[in-house]
Amino acid sequence: MIDIKKILIISRFTLMEILKSKILYNILFLGLGLVVITFVAHQFTYGAPQRVAIDFGLGALSLSSIAIAIFFGANLLKKEIESRTIYMIISRPVSRVEFILGKLLGLIGVLTMNISILASLSLLVYFISGGNFDSLIGWQIFFIFLEAIVVLLVITLLSLLTNQVLSILFTIFLYISGYAIHEVSSLSFVLNRVWLQKAINLYDFVLPGFYRFNLKDHILYESNIGGANLAATLSYSFVYSLALLLIIAYLFKRKSLD
Repeated sequence: MIDIKKILIISRFTLMEILKSKILYNILFLGLGLVVITFVAHQFTYGAPQRVAIDFGLGALSLSSIAIAIFFGANLLKKEIESRTIYMIISRPVSRVEFILGKLLGLIGVLTMNISILASLSLLVYFISGGNFDSLIGWQIFFIFLEAIVVLLVITLLSLLTNQVLSILFTIFLYISGYAIHEVSSLSFVLNRVWLQKAINLYDFVLPGFYRFNLKDHILYESNIGGANLAATLSYSFVYSLALLLIIAYLFKRKSLD
């Protein structure tokens, strides 16, 4: 039986350990830099400064969240194993599943702080620039959070299978291809070849399709998106994240820590 209290204790220590690296200061500096850059950029933009503001803001929010997920996720277990502290923890009545869940939850807490700070600053600049309330912006911020969680789970899974450098490179590759696959599937070269369509559909089914989390075009060009599409993205992120989590738990339970 999984003990939620133990998971929360491990997540709290993980969160505090990451915050000691002064990442919060880096997030604040990034946020202030974002405000300055966005302000300067929209001064040279005529007609739609709010569009520039939200484009810059959401872009910075996404990139910073993905960077945190990748580089902290790659070290999520490595430091514990190298310092041998993991042996002290799992030798107590703490299961490996509780340990890995606690570590992941702690890093998700850091992602939450990053998104909360940068999203607040981005929205502030957006509204000051004359932007109007749009519920899709809220959905996009939430989807960026879900996307970062999927990236975190992907790199955690890869870090159990390979070394730190390769897990980072593979994750970056999967992230880029997860956006490109949607564009590639609409090319006439692909549409004229059934076998290639099937291969791309298989890739899209097995590997993460990060393009599903992107609503920026709908926001920038004020186009509508149905509630069914939003629900489908939510369902996709939940099912895919759960599948990754189960695989991670299975592999970590059987991983040799020697």
